[in-house]
Amino acid sequence: MTAVRVLPPVLLLLLIAGGCGGEPEIKQRGIFVQSDYLVEMRELGTLATSYGPRLFPQLPEYDIPVVTYVGPIYVNVPDLPVKSLKGIEWHGYRLGGNGSVGSPSTATPQDWKAVPITAEPAKTAGLTRIVVGAADAKNRWKPEPAHEYFGLTLDGGYKGGPIWAVRIK
Repeated sequence: MTAVRVLPPVLLLLLIAGGCGGEPEIKQRGIFVQSDYLVEMRELGTLATSYGPRLFPQLPEYDIPVVTYVGPIYVNVPDLPVKSLKGIEWHGYRLGGNGSVGSPSTATPQDWKAVPITAEPAKTAGLTRIVVGAADAKNRWKPEPAHEYFGLTLDGGYKGGPIWAVRIK
């Protein structure tokens, strides 16, 4: 008798939980990665001529969000050429290399690993969904343990394009 009363609420909870893995509601401008929760990927600047994440001093390195895995990425930046975005991993000490503040970045093409990504329109108009090519069935991808950052960038990361990144360790 008790099992009959408990079963419908349990089934209801399972159905609700099963629907929670859907697309998040994003209204503000930016680039967001779904990890354990929705995280904003910060725009960290142009690496070819600046010191990595400190191009914008208001975003100190310790304030860059850390994620345990990279799930779907959602882009809500209307003027951004989404088809030109590339996924990269940085395996050095800092995104821009070990140079001092104000000096040119020491990053080279060998410091970056290209991570294939695919972009598709999301269910919400104006939102683009990006998934790492090597993601699992739940669209999650675990970065390499030796790497420190994952980002989306224009022009491969070490050139003159902007980069949006999160820390991965």
